[in-house]
Amino acid sequence: YCSSSSQEDSFSDDELPSFVQSIVLKQVYPAMVKHTKEYGNPNIPLGNNDGKKCKTLRRLAFQKKLTDEEMALLEGMNFRFNSLEEVYDEADFDECLERLLKYEEEYKTNYQIPKKYKPDPELGAWVTMIRRIGRDNIPRDRREKLDAINFAWISTRKCGSSFMSNFRLIKEKLDKCCLVCQDQDTTQNTDEDCVKEVLNDVDVKKWIRAQADAAKNGNLSDARIDFMDQLPGISWRNI
Repeated sequence: YCSSSSQEDSFSDDELPSFVQSIVLKQVYPAMVKHTKEYGNPNIPLGNNDGKKCKTLRRLAFQKKLTDEEMALLEGMNFRFNSLEEVYDEADFDECLERLLKYEEEYKTNYQIPKKYKPDPELGAWVTMIRRIGRDNIPRDRREKLDAINFAWISTRKCGSSFMSNFRLIKEKLDKCCLVCQDQDTTQNTDEDCVKEVLNDVDVKKWIRAQADAAKNGNLSDARIDFMDQLPGISWRNI
């Protein structure tokens, strides 16, 4: 094992805390402890049953279906909880849309649901992420369903995602460096000088490296990794 002795002392395969009630947490806890000892974090990636259980655990946490003690245990292990992107990706679109309609029917706020809506945190996060993706970038079938209910694409609430704001800004700059050939839609010509100019911005390079470090340490969500993979003209993990 390559973890510190303090981690080994804190988590033991044989010592599942007696207060744990969640069946999923009971099942995956030993594997999370083992992963922490080997890799320094309990965030088992997708690809096996334990990774899938960690994914389920994140959703249970977001839906407030874990006890305060269970949440404190996971936080103490540095367990990575769901990001807004993951909530959006994993939620059933039509089901959330139906819940949003019921919310609007009851409160009549022009779909201005709080991001942290305690009665239904998943719905609040889902709506927030839809607005961050934006009308122009969301799949057409979903855009049409939202337009059909007169969804308000602009929030009147003060909110924002630092990750998404930085991502959009950098992607916009890099997009200008990559020109798609007119006769071959799948071929891109990259202006290397343009890319270098973008990366010469200290803040840009610092932010990209921060995401790469987070991914290496298992602290960057799968959804955010997918976003980072969309940055054209660069290998963001090796900046």
